[in-house]
Amino acid sequence: MDNTVQIPFGERFIQYLAAERRLSPHTVAAYERDLTAFVLFWNEYEARELGEADIDAITPDQLRAFLGHGARAQLSRATLQRRMAALRAWFNFLQREELARDNPAKRVASPKSPKRLPRAPGQEQTAFLLDATAGNDDDAAPQDLPGWPRLRTLRDAALLELLYSAGLRISELCGLDRPDLDAQAGEARVLGKGGKTRLVPVGPPAIRAVESYLRERARLQPTIDPLGPIFTGRQGKRLNPREAQRLLQKMRKRLDLPESLTPHALRHAFATHLLQAGADLRAIQEMMGHASLSATQKYTHLDQAAMARIYDSAHPRARRRSLRAAG
Repeated sequence: MDNTVQIPFGERFIQYLAAERRLSPHTVAAYERDLTAFVLFWNEYEARELGEADIDAITPDQLRAFLGHGARAQLSRATLQRRMAALRAWFNFLQREELARDNPAKRVASPKSPKRLPRAPGQEQTAFLLDATAGNDDDAAPQDLPGWPRLRTLRDAALLELLYSAGLRISELCGLDRPDLDAQAGEARVLGKGGKTRLVPVGPPAIRAVESYLRERARLQPTIDPLGPIFTGRQGKRLNPREAQRLLQKMRKRLDLPESLTPHALRHAFATHLLQAGADLRAIQEMMGHASLSATQKYTHLDQAAMARIYDSAHPRARRRSLRAAG
């Protein structure tokens, strides 16, 4: 924690976020920065340092002024929303520990984000990407690891197949170890957000792609632990999400595909294509590891024609109407 700015009860709050709420280190660090920014603002606003005895003196108007200060500094809506989330979490913690009587953050609305639908590639575009990746082995072999281009091609094809087949986040995919993938059952055990584990189905093409890659890796890099990470780099270390993003960036340029086709876009495609085929929204929610159904719905926008087809094939009255029309 920044020693020049003291967040009241800050050490205890940070420990609570990490140990009890099990937030990621990235989120914990972001919350700490947000609270530090608020303390600096309050110190200037009140012309004195915020101390533990001042907690109950903080008002909703001061929090709104803090948000306004950030807006004038042209901070993004997402940053301002996260600042309010940090303040609400801090006051909730203080109330729970009986260190504050009130939570003024509850009476302050977060800035609303414009509703944006994520861009999901179509089925033909997705198939084109997967097929093209499987055939991309035209780079020269590095001196220290002959056969690497072929292995990398198999790895990249397996990675993208698994992203699309299971609807994984890129961090979830890079975190998979070999025992997490059950080829016989066609499922993967995934560690998701908040340390929650879920089982997700994996289709045969992805299973075959992963097994082909691992067989070649065992031949070319026999010293890699066969029970360790599924996806590794040229040095045999676990592939990190940034490396996985770069490989898709390279494929986009080679195939002249839009920049919107990111690893996360394949997760969007997973949900959208399932729903277009008539899959149950709650089942998709479970597979994607979303805590709420509303989080899943933003991934699953359908065109009117697709919705009409699903309605006509599924709704009892629609089926009767179709039969009468046919007669």
